Amino acid sequence: MDLASGSLRQHHAKTVIEAMKNKLSSLEFIEQHKKGKNDFIRNRKLNFTNLVLFILQRGKSSLQRELEKYFAIVERGKEITASALTHARKKLRPEVFISLNNALVESFYHTAQSISTSGIRRILAVDGSRLELPNNEEVVKEFGRANKQPDAKPLGIVSALFDVVNKVVLDSSINPADSSENHLAFSHLGRVRQGDLVILDRGYKCLWLMLGIVQKGADYLIRLPVNAFKEVALFEKSNEMEAIVTLHPTHKVIQQCLDLGIEAMPLKVRLVKVILDTGENELLATSLIDSIVYPVTIFQELYALRWGVEEEYKTMKSVLEVEQFSGKSPHAVRQEFHAAIFLSNLQSVISREKDVQERIEKKTEGRKYEYQENRTSALFFVKEGLIALFTGASLNVVLTCLKEKITKNILPIRPGRHYERRFTRYKLPKFIPNKRALA
Repeated sequence: MDLASGSLRQHHAKTVIEAMKNKLSSLEFIEQHKKGKNDFIRNRKLNFTNLVLFILQRGKSSLQRELEKYFAIVERGKEITASALTHARKKLRPEVFISLNNALVESFYHTAQSISTSGIRRILAVDGSRLELPNNEEVVKEFGRANKQPDAKPLGIVSALFDVVNKVVLDSSINPADSSENHLAFSHLGRVRQGDLVILDRGYKCLWLMLGIVQKGADYLIRLPVNAFKEVALFEKSNEMEAIVTLHPTHKVIQQCLDLGIEAMPLKVRLVKVILDTGENELLATSLIDSIVYPVTIFQELYALRWGVEEEYKTMKSVLEVEQFSGKSPHAVRQEFHAAIFLSNLQSVISREKDVQERIEKKTEGRKYEYQENRTSALFFVKEGLIALFTGASLNVVLTCLKEKITKNILPIRPGRHYERRFTRYKLPKFIPNKRALA
């Protein structure tokens, strides 16, 4: 069974970018995403579009240097100070990047019929991660710290719904450190549609969450600890490789369902054992009940696709350096987090272009492994070309140039490669205050 056959291959990037450009110049869109009635009404140097694009493509040198580089490209001769940027970004709602990302995602999937051979429309994963935030009283008040110690690092919990095949973040949020990851996962279900498969790790062992997914018309695949349910413990002790059980909601689960608008009901679940290379049994629960359509043999590979969301967080932190916030306020933190999500998705849309994928296949024909874009390089190229994509005279020329660069920088996909995961107490790196001008 080809589990990755749901990858979208189409000439869609131009349509997506043109839709984004139209939104940035739309008076209605600007009105929705400015904080005050009188914001962005004058023809100022740092207008709405320039501010959004600047935040999206910000580099890692000082803000003043980045401003000089930006306006040397878009409007030579203009001089903008870091303090002017600080003042301007207070007028911009962070939701502008969420709206842009929602529009990008909707446009990306709009014309595609991404049905895999397993009948699954999209293979999605939900996961959370921790982000170190600026050490600032206002940030601590809104997000909290890593623990109750007064000198603990400021911390936020991020959660994302991720298409592991197309490498697109469908939904994301940044939240206080004490947020429930299960409830954050539930908040993503508004972006899940009928036929999707949602993969979750063993931290999401909630019957009410499984019910919520099923009642959306979607399916789930969840790794469970032995003590998740008594039925799971009995199954783990048996010699069976799969079993069908019915989980019954407790009084507590019934109340949680009522609170969340979920119908509390018994749930038929298929339990599956996967034997790992270490000899350990991995216990999975799924709503994919039909053993003929979904044989036991597919689940190890299928669950392993969840690793894509972990890789996305790794890319966000190590390549896009999302924890290196140039802004110091909660407002700026939200702007920069969602801007990074949009930039990552834009790169994925361009890299999923049919001609990019076909050129990579042709270039690597006959080689041992399949190949894909080097995401680190691709993100750099897209970020470098962002201003030209949204303000340049010829979008076709810019896209062609970007695609050529992406197809020249590729990496092999080595199936089965994995690294040992260390389950230790979370330790934050030593906090180094950002020395750039802060917003």
